[in-house]
Amino acid sequence: MTPRRYHQLQAFIAVMQLGSVSRAAESLFLTQPAVTKLLRALEEETGLGLFDRRRRRLVPTHEARRFEQEVTRFFAAARQVDRLASNMRGAGLGELRVAAMPSLGISFVPRLLARFAREAQGLRVAMTVASSLEVHELVQSGQVDLGFANPVSAGGAMAGAPPIPLPGVLVLPLRHRLARRRVVELRELEGEPQVSLGRQYRLRDLVDEMFERHGVATVSVAETQSAAAACEMVAEGLGFAIVDAVTAGRYEGRVVTVAVRPAIDFPVQVLAPAGRPMSVLAARFLGMVQAAMPDGEDRSGRWAAQMPEGRC
Repeated sequence: MTPRRYHQLQAFIAVMQLGSVSRAAESLFLTQPAVTKLLRALEEETGLGLFDRRRRRLVPTHEARRFEQEVTRFFAAARQVDRLASNMRGAGLGELRVAAMPSLGISFVPRLLARFAREAQGLRVAMTVASSLEVHELVQSGQVDLGFANPVSAGGAMAGAPPIPLPGVLVLPLRHRLARRRVVELRELEGEPQVSLGRQYRLRDLVDEMFERHGVATVSVAETQSAAAACEMVAEGLGFAIVDAVTAGRYEGRVVTVAVRPAIDFPVQVLAPAGRPMSVLAARFLGMVQAAMPDGEDRSGRWAAQMPEGRC
């Protein structure tokens, strides 16, 4: 369809809907003679008598009423095309593939991803839960668009954004002597049995360095690469653990989580494939994740179990 015909149809449908040339001209920001000219050209080019001209008034013919139905369908379809284009622009390629380490990938990221997909019509999402090492590999190979992982010693995935600080919390058995406290000083853990995180990740180093820097010696009774496994052991009374607030939140009622002083944050790496810019879709979802993360002042594990809608 030529632009000329499109403008003719605009003028026609405006007159049919508004009932006069003057109102149609006003709605289209045209002069009355310009609208009249468009209508005459439409009639001449289609061979249809669309209006009876009586006393300077246009009276729609039977053909005009039939023609109006088809033109209305045409503009409705055009609006649908515009909506589709808008959705496609907002959703990049219409698919978002995300990978996350278990501490974020079991519930936190999937909940946000489901909400994100629900709000974007026609969007398809894929969610992979994997170890941090595997997340790096998936992003590096281009199999996912966005990854969230603990820092690892090697990896060719590009940092898509600065690391997100994820607050650490002290996880205690329900009947622990410090369980009623809101904040526990690090020195109060002297000699306490500790469930430690695995040595292959930077998180273990961060915790060990904090204890060493403050001259606090604990008794290591268990080691695991999984923060969730550490919380399970704490729930059974084996000892305390320092893990991220999101993981701790899933164990509310089975353990006690309190803030530890000095505070500690675990950096979450944001990964994207190297060699190409982050898609609009991935960038939008990253913004949702960043907004939903607990901030440095929110170190209660209860946060993750009751994530408010407004934070996303």
